[in-house]
Amino acid sequence: MNVPLPEQNRMNSELLPTEIDFDPYGGDLDALNAWKNFGRLTLEQARQRFEENPLHYQEDFMFMGSRAFVYYFPVIEGFLLSTTECDEWDDRQAWILAHVIRQQLTNDTTGQVTKLAPRMRSLANFVRSNIGLFAVVPDERQRIDDAWAELESELAKFRFE
Repeated sequence: MNVPLPEQNRMNSELLPTEIDFDPYGGDLDALNAWKNFGRLTLEQARQRFEENPLHYQEDFMFMGSRAFVYYFPVIEGFLLSTTECDEWDDRQAWILAHVIRQQLTNDTTGQVTKLAPRMRSLANFVRSNIGLFAVVPDERQRIDDAWAELESELAKFRFE
């Protein structure tokens, strides 16, 4: 099941994040790598790229600048929400993606990422409520749940109506 991407981002290439949106401080090699992998991609193209190899691309979301992350957040969100069954060898990157989101919240100096807090809370609730979709082994389930609990704790700092 694919979660639909927001219409405003789906086809409007003029809204695509720029290289500066990926690397706002200039010269960050990890941010430039994220630009190389996702720069100039629409949400649908980014979703396809990410789903080709989530293990390879997941950290790109940690290092892209706030505006780029906000634009591409639906890729992470849709990927996790579309999880329908557990694979013994694949946790759908659920553990690291919790850390990716938390890192973006921590580094957000613009307030752009924090605007996603309600959606992030909903995603955390989904993962934690469906932890069996992300791991078979109890220790791994606990590890993933702990990561999302830490994210929820970070999100609790933000108050939204």
